[in-house]
Amino acid sequence: MPCCSVVRNARLDDGGVTVPLLFDAGKHLLTEVFGLGNAQVALDYLSFAWKKGGGQYGSENHWVAETDGEVTGLISCWHSHLPEDFDRVTLQSIVDFYGIDTALDVVLKSQMYMAVIEPPMFMEMGVGHIAVVDSARRKGVGAALIKHMEDKARKLKKNAVVLNCEVDNHGAIQFYQKMGYAEHRVNDRFIQMIRAIPLNTSSF
Repeated sequence: MPCCSVVRNARLDDGGVTVPLLFDAGKHLLTEVFGLGNAQVALDYLSFAWKKGGGQYGSENHWVAETDGEVTGLISCWHSHLPEDFDRVTLQSIVDFYGIDTALDVVLKSQMYMAVIEPPMFMEMGVGHIAVVDSARRKGVGAALIKHMEDKARKLKKNAVVLNCEVDNHGAIQFYQKMGYAEHRVNDRFIQMIRAIPLNTSSF
């Protein structure tokens, strides 16, 4: 981990940095699903959802890297211990932002992508929304975020961490391979990578 860098729970007031990072983590998918082809609409929705707090795109299920007092990276995770209303809050944020008619289109597009993105199994923790600001890249911030999530997975008694990225994102794939991740499942659009997380009582 770089000097003076820490990983902490995200806050609502991080949104000025984290919302653009969240968008950068999956520009094409987010533009197609939440922007209906318009990147600015997708960004506006992500900002709205972030301020809601809960759900998939809210601040409560995100962590940030902070270096010298500045937010430099973002990450999220999914697992079996999420709040019971996690999916409901996500759906409600979509309805509140778009209205019921357009929300139906957004949900249908989302389901199309979810059909080809492998979710984590019960004993796995999924991580995503991984992004680092340009000025902090290649300085260990991404590695610090992933290691923090691996420690979280260990505490949740998960035996592996999985993540998905697009098959043509070769830079990300190489980075995850350096972090010890290997190909797990793959289709025409996405590759799921996995790393086993052995229990280590010294991490508790």
